[in-house]
Amino acid sequence: MPDHLIEKLVTLDAAAQSLGIHLWALRRAVRRGVIPSYTPFGRRRLVRVSEVLTYIDSSRQGGQQ
Repeated sequence: MPDHLIEKLVTLDAAAQSLGIHLWALRRAVRRGVIPSYTPFGRRRLVRVSEVLTYIDSSRQGGQQ
């Protein structure tokens, strides 16, 4: 699989900063299990930004899509 098709895993802090959301809100969503997280090499939780965005889109209320 080409490298450009593999999405990087990022820390919760990096994901929150890049999306402009609160870190505590992202941590809570991961802890509740609504956003998948990964711990491939230890205890640090990692996420895919696309999965965070998918969750945000799915929770949209009202407005145009």
